[in-house]
Amino acid sequence: MEKKLLQYTLRQYIRGELSEENSRAFLSYIKSGEDRILLQELIQDVLDDPVDQGLLHDPELLAILNNTWEQLHRQINKPKTKPMWSRKTIGAVAATVIGILFVGWWTFSGVQHKVPRQSTAEVISPGKQSATLTLANGKQIHLQETMDGQIADEMGIKISKSNDGQLIYEVGKDIDDDTGYHILSTTKGETYRIKLPDGTQVWLNAASALKYPIRFALKGKREVELTGEAYFEVAKDTRHPFVVHTAGQQIEVLGTHFNVNSYSDEPALRTTLLEGRVEVSSHHQKLRLLPGQQSSLSSNGVLKLQQVDTAPIVAWINHEFMFDDDGIESVMRKIARWYKVDVIFQGKKTTEKFGGGISRFDDVRQVLNLLEKTGAVHFRIEGKTLYVLP
Repeated sequence: MEKKLLQYTLRQYIRGELSEENSRAFLSYIKSGEDRILLQELIQDVLDDPVDQGLLHDPELLAILNNTWEQLHRQINKPKTKPMWSRKTIGAVAATVIGILFVGWWTFSGVQHKVPRQSTAEVISPGKQSATLTLANGKQIHLQETMDGQIADEMGIKISKSNDGQLIYEVGKDIDDDTGYHILSTTKGETYRIKLPDGTQVWLNAASALKYPIRFALKGKREVELTGEAYFEVAKDTRHPFVVHTAGQQIEVLGTHFNVNSYSDEPALRTTLLEGRVEVSSHHQKLRLLPGQQSSLSSNGVLKLQQVDTAPIVAWINHEFMFDDDGIESVMRKIARWYKVDVIFQGKKTTEKFGGGISRFDDVRQVLNLLEKTGAVHFRIEGKTLYVLP
């Protein structure tokens, strides 16, 4: 696991803010023994100051550790107005649990989280791994409904769907350059991954589309068009730069990892670099990005550069919502795209900034409950409409 993501997950675990599914996955990871030294270092970093080792032998803490998972988190996650545990004590609980996991004493037996049943009219399902592939001849293939294996053979180019839901191209050696374009598109509540003909891997977020040639030209550039959001891991080819065209700008690279958010309802078009180098250009403006930097193209055409934490920006490719000092409008745009809901604000909008993480496959109510815990916002669900209230 990437150090920043591991650190973030550890913080959420200590605060009792991980879902049951993610908690189990995290604890299984710890129990595997991987990154043991790194985890011990991160415990120290997350807590800011040393844990009093004497607390690790406190009978009260040890009694809590004998409780169920649900009870433990209820103790840790008491309302801030009446704190039961100090920061060091919470840290001691977490450190003790992790210590127990290292020697394999932890079990999950008898733990059940009871979630109230929703009426059929109020069920809002999370998104899924699905997309539509439009071939050069106009034929459309709905990938969720298609069996794994080869799904098309167009002009000598084989297209197959792997058992993990990835679209893969195999291009013959004697194929002409001018073979047309394909479009991979997702609706709200869909996401998909594709391996392009040149080996570049792309994760396509909800309500997005990627247009690309069936066979990249042997000379010149490898060019694609994007609407919405995608994460790219570009196959290196020094002779053929990879270019992403979006509304109002283009991004040129040789081989790198980056995320592009070009949704039309966002206040700015953002390109975030994780690895390598990219050049972003818009009209007569150009910026070169280094890892950890983000370019932002505003609606009035101004291109700016800033340093960012990349983990929350690409959390979606790991099926996570990760909010990092986000305003309520930004948060609700992400929720609307993934859960296929309409969002209506009523009353004065909160100026509170939100932080935290949760699986995108969790029930929408769990996501909303996480936001409501701040005390800054309230939600009402009517059918497929979410009302955001003060």
